Amino acid sequence: MHKVLRVLGETLKLTFQQLWLNKLRTFLSLFGITVGIFSIIAILTAVDALKNNINQSINSLGDNILFVNKWAWTFDGPSDYPWWKYFQRPNVNFDNYKFVQSKSKLAEAVTYELNPRVAPEVAYKNKKTHKSVISAVTDNYGKVFQLDIAQGRFLSSMEINNGINVCVIGGDIADKIFKNIASPVGLEIRMDGKPLTVVGVIAKKGQDLLGFNYDKAVIVPLDYYTRYFTVDDNTVDKTLEIRAKPDVSLAALKNELIGIMRSARKLRPSQLDNFSINQLDVIAKGFDSMFDSLSMVKWVIGLFSLIVGGFGIANIMFVSVSERKALIGIKKALGAKRSDILLEFLLEAIFLCMMGAIVGLALVYVMCIFATEGSGMEFKLTSINIMIAFGISFVLGILAGIIPAYLAATMDPVEAIRSK
Repeated sequence: MHKVLRVLGETLKLTFQQLWLNKLRTFLSLFGITVGIFSIIAILTAVDALKNNINQSINSLGDNILFVNKWAWTFDGPSDYPWWKYFQRPNVNFDNYKFVQSKSKLAEAVTYELNPRVAPEVAYKNKKTHKSVISAVTDNYGKVFQLDIAQGRFLSSMEINNGINVCVIGGDIADKIFKNIASPVGLEIRMDGKPLTVVGVIAKKGQDLLGFNYDKAVIVPLDYYTRYFTVDDNTVDKTLEIRAKPDVSLAALKNELIGIMRSARKLRPSQLDNFSINQLDVIAKGFDSMFDSLSMVKWVIGLFSLIVGGFGIANIMFVSVSERKALIGIKKALGAKRSDILLEFLLEAIFLCMMGAIVGLALVYVMCIFATEGSGMEFKLTSINIMIAFGISFVLGILAGIIPAYLAATMDPVEAIRSK
């Protein structure tokens, strides 16, 4: 152990001397290692952030919710069922909602939601926005999604069932139109000129990759919305949302819903379903292909850069062996073993690769800071990714340094001294 530490100390000293004497050559050689490590670890970090965002979104909304509408979130059905047949399906309607609500034994809560494709103007005095996401809902919406209310409360059953002009708004909407107002609860806003009293504000969480963004939400009773606004199939999207009971699997609830919806629409056994039952993990699985593509890009760019960097490190080591022939000969004449010389040059190659990895990881760390601030997602350089970077650099250092180190270790001491 003492010998290894002594050799390591001497190696670090000689390595720093070589780096300082050959700055340009060292920079060009380490650049490939840095780019390779940065490419691999940056993409690994980005994929980790995306996966965490998706998982957090599913966990916050609930992984036991099914969504019923005419569109399938993935077109992986029968090959003889093209996309335009989905377009021809009827939308789910209020009668479907009441039928499911009355017949389902496995659902804990059922709600019906309308989402206008073009958001009406939401305004408070002279401040207004067109960037809201309107949701007109029936009772139990708060039980299905269990929203985090920062101020006030969610809509009550009485307010929803009677179509009272009240609403719950998202944090971004509150910041936009109620700037410098501590609490908008109890204040009146206008939606395309129609009055609404704010009863609650949803805590800000940012938009997730699943497409849910409650920061911009304006949630109103369904009867209020239908009283003032158009609700035909060309202007709004319509969805049934069902939360399973705690001891019920999504598969069991889905099978029950298929039977109930087919009964509600009086479909014959020979007829195909004219509705789709979707779940959140379908969207998550849809990102797998993107992650696979990123993985390919990561290894193509990373390996190419590492190969270039590896050859650069090997070149440095060959030059280092050539320049230190006399010193190697003197060491061997004084009793240094082959293993000592081999270890010295291997450690030097590994150290050079580790330096490239450190710079690459530093760049990833800086990238994580800017990406977190800019996207709202958490980008984090994990210990596993750090170990992967150093592991790759360690192996690359051995591969790049083994031949030069072997040549140095097997050098004849007399010939080496004479070379000076």
